[in-house]
Amino acid sequence: MFDNELYNIPLGKVLEALGARPGKARNMWTSPLRSEKNASLHVDPVKNVWYDFGLSQGGTNVDLVMRVRKCSQAEAYSFLARLVPTPLRSAVKEAVEQRPSIQIKAVRAIRSNYLLQYLEGRKIPLSLAQRYLKEIIVYDPQRDLHFTLLGIPNNAGGYAMKSPSGHKGTDKAGITTINKEGKITSKPSTKKVAVFEGMFDFLSWRVMQGSELPSCDVVILNSVNNLGKAAEYLKQHDGATCFLDNDAAGERCYQGVRDLLKGKDAVDMSDLYGQFKDISEMLQASRGYSSHMALYPSM
Repeated sequence: MFDNELYNIPLGKVLEALGARPGKARNMWTSPLRSEKNASLHVDPVKNVWYDFGLSQGGTNVDLVMRVRKCSQAEAYSFLARLVPTPLRSAVKEAVEQRPSIQIKAVRAIRSNYLLQYLEGRKIPLSLAQRYLKEIIVYDPQRDLHFTLLGIPNNAGGYAMKSPSGHKGTDKAGITTINKEGKITSKPSTKKVAVFEGMFDFLSWRVMQGSELPSCDVVILNSVNNLGKAAEYLKQHDGATCFLDNDAAGERCYQGVRDLLKGKDAVDMSDLYGQFKDISEMLQASRGYSSHMALYPSM
């Protein structure tokens, strides 16, 4: 019942909390999913759902929070709960804590056609995806449904997962740290580190660099909320290159990295893809790249 209360929080209130602005036309807002001047996100105040004409995607207020903040459903519930009165907030927190977590039923090599098509659409070569990602079958006991997602292992012994529909989840929240040999390990191998919000930002960087292996250590936060979990790892490096989103959350995360490094070199690369939300979106719009590219090394 608490989920229903959260889904009823007006999208206008949610959009304001996410930093969006109302447009000139009725029920139109600037999209918090990317930087834009002209409002392209429409809100249906009766059904309390949204539709982004620029992305041809839409959903509920919970879906929007999950996409903008790159967080799990439980984290989206907590964010929305802060927008409602205190008594309901406490009840929602209790309900979220008691909510059964998803269960991983199978982990295997990527083979489902719709995941292969998804990778092709994002211009990620299959060999690159297979080096770092797995196809994961999960069961959601709350909805009594099975889902097939792409996942990357994290340092907590779990997976950060994503589906073509935009659904994200994790069985154990954590960061993913990768060394220059492409191995997931918490032990640094270089003096520099590249910082990414999500798995597809990292993979897009590798496509644009033309190599499956990174030239330095990598930390994939899997959510900007995980920056604190990356603190000790980041502090072991002399500098960081940040490929974070072009939004308020990305800017706050970059400032957080700078604070953690305490005067060491921290480079903000967001100007590289300034007209896009992130480096992954830039790759999808770029000519000359495709999922059929051969990257070095391929073994």
